Amino acid sequence: MYVAKLDRPWLETPYKMQGFLLNTQNEIDKLAKHCSYVYVDIDKSSIIEADDRKSGPGMNDLSQKQLLINARPKQYTDRVEFKEELQEAYRSHEALGNALKSSMELAAQSSKLNIPTIEKALLPMVDSVIRNPDAFSWLTMMKSRGSYTYNHAISCAIWAAAFGRNLGLPVKDIQSVSMGALLFDLGKIRLPEKLILNPEKYNSTEMKLVRKHVDYSIDILTSVDGIKADVMAMVATHHERHDGSGYPQGLKGNEIPLFGKMAGIIDCYDAITSARPYGEAMSPHDTVKMLYDWSDVLFQKELIEQFIQMVGVYPIGTLVELSDGRVGVVIALNKTRRLRPQVMMLLNERKEFYSKFATINMYEVLHSEDGESLDIKKTLEPGKYGIDPDHFYL
Repeated sequence: MYVAKLDRPWLETPYKMQGFLLNTQNEIDKLAKHCSYVYVDIDKSSIIEADDRKSGPGMNDLSQKQLLINARPKQYTDRVEFKEELQEAYRSHEALGNALKSSMELAAQSSKLNIPTIEKALLPMVDSVIRNPDAFSWLTMMKSRGSYTYNHAISCAIWAAAFGRNLGLPVKDIQSVSMGALLFDLGKIRLPEKLILNPEKYNSTEMKLVRKHVDYSIDILTSVDGIKADVMAMVATHHERHDGSGYPQGLKGNEIPLFGKMAGIIDCYDAITSARPYGEAMSPHDTVKMLYDWSDVLFQKELIEQFIQMVGVYPIGTLVELSDGRVGVVIALNKTRRLRPQVMMLLNERKEFYSKFATINMYEVLHSEDGESLDIKKTLEPGKYGIDPDHFYL
């Protein structure tokens, strides 16, 4: 049976997507722990027969959506606490950044890419994300950024690993999707630096040239041994869009492979939340709302819902003001209570910086010191109250 609506907000439950199929008594028992009753859509119930649960080019769009909803993914759990994983994540982040920078500099000079070096640095990052994705997500949002090109590549690889983990992909696939995200903008090394750093909106001629980076990436990777086919496909399709408005081939819907669909969401999210030569960073919370508005337009709705479930309603790095007037930054998520993350407190109720930044877990801390209910009142744009991320870079 297809559950279309709950007796409570979806955000108060651990379910990843709004709408899912129930097939076993165990699933019903699990649902009963969160809801007294639910609404069932009869038309969508029993929509897939047992022998139709295989992916293939002939499946229609509805069947592929149901396959994603009804998947039995690997269930990952956090094996270590955020603080425990943070130092290991920091070391892995530095190693990956150094490996990518040296490899891309070599590729720019000779079009040769040192894949073994990149892969050796990439795998510890994937392992860290599998243990606890919040540590790398924090570094991605908070660590000081120099070159946008390098840091965008690293951030996309991290988001890809976290996204793959949330989807329950096998470890080998998480490694592949991370490698693809790390390399999908590789072709930009062949573009003029003046164009990449252009602070103005591109004209039509410049846009055509920028779009060539996909072909350049494929050209470079074709000459490299050890690149998997799914990685190559991800690089080739990361700018394709669900409604066919993307490039270079104008693919749409399920003509785009899963890794390519994931790449488009990841690339877009990190770009919008980053300061770029031609634009200021948008808050992670506002970016999530924007992505949701693009559901089944630029991106497949089910994947957008999965991505939002992964980054959270208040993504790591979001500046928030609490109901008691204090201001902090979200540093970790609570998977079952997505409206109550862990927050590092930066400003007191008078908007003065604390001398030390303490952390509160809003899942555990329900009331302020005066006994009033403690909640997130609103999100804040980056830089509000003069908050400079340098105050809390790690």
